[in-house]
Amino acid sequence: MNAIDYSAERYWEDVTVGEELPGFSVALDATAMVLQVSGSQDWNRVHHDTAFAQESGMPGIFYNTGWTTGMLGRLLTDWAGRSGWVEKLSFQMRGMNSSGAVVRAHAKVTGKRQENHKALVELDIFLQNDQVGVTTPGKATVRLPLRSGGAAQS
Repeated sequence: MNAIDYSAERYWEDVTVGEELPGFSVALDATAMVLQVSGSQDWNRVHHDTAFAQESGMPGIFYNTGWTTGMLGRLLTDWAGRSGWVEKLSFQMRGMNSSGAVVRAHAKVTGKRQENHKALVELDIFLQNDQVGVTTPGKATVRLPLRSGGAAQS
């Protein structure tokens, strides 16, 4: 995993369209799955009972929506810095992230704008794993501070 400097500040002026976020990867194993299920208290059997998940048409147990949201949220907040703010996050769960996979969270800046006194950055975001490819595409809008410290122009 990449080391993140949580005291760092990211400014809107320093972001370029086409920039790729460093992202991070996580290896999923049975222990991580148990911790995730117990921590979220999502007791749906498709997340902890392999036979049940397979009888339900899944290849095996898989990580839930809360975990997916947390991975994408971490990607954005780690990148945005201490004064950044996630304005909008949306994603589609198109594939499973299962035990045994290595999942990578990454994103690319697709646009920048100043609107309603906010300096905003648009991003395409993704989770992908080494078994399936992209499992979770999405979009996000992040508000960043301006170097001047003032409000963005409308």
